[in-house]
Amino acid sequence: MLHEKAVKRVEKALGVKVEKMGHRWGCVYGDHVVSWISSPGWKREGDRLVDNGVLDASNWHVRRIDDQSDPMTDYFAGSWLDNLTQLINYVKPPEPKFPAGSLVQAKDNKRAQRRGYAGKVGTVMVAGQFMRVHWAGEKWYPNFYQTFPERDFTRIS
Repeated sequence: MLHEKAVKRVEKALGVKVEKMGHRWGCVYGDHVVSWISSPGWKREGDRLVDNGVLDASNWHVRRIDDQSDPMTDYFAGSWLDNLTQLINYVKPPEPKFPAGSLVQAKDNKRAQRRGYAGKVGTVMVAGQFMRVHWAGEKWYPNFYQTFPERDFTRIS
């Protein structure tokens, strides 16, 4: 991904200014530090590689602000992610698809069939990427913490 696009997306999504942090680019958001490396892009001219003057962003990393790597042990602070979308969603998760109190119906897919909730109707009790659902006609057990992925549901109302 181009470095300029990465800077624009992070600044727009997180609302913070991206700056150079040592040999990496990044910013502090809440209690996390997000960063990446920018390196020159290359293009092929005949049989050799030439710098094309554009910076590429890669090596996406996130860690807590109070966590530091220890060079004397095998501890490396934080997590390495595959792309910029994962980096943004790590520090600022997307809004839930179904808010608490929504009436939903489970889709008829393999996972729902295997877990036994395919086609059931229920109310979302705790919203999120993995949500808790109170199924219609069944007893609610508040201490039994079973979650269901929100992508397996459709909204009824």
